[in-house]
Amino acid sequence: MEKESKVQQDTIVCRVCEEVIDTPHSPEGVRVLYGICQRCLEAENEKE
Repeated sequence: MEKESKVQQDTIVCRVCEEVIDTPHSPEGVRVLYGICQRCLEAENEKE
């Protein structure tokens, strides 16, 4: 079962805070991609 997203399609979203990172124009179709934003990455590195 797919998770329903409240963000616009063709968007890169942070998997931690769900902030929109970027909106690429991909020839692969319309979808939501997940990554990690710089703020969450830095916070994760500080925990280590």
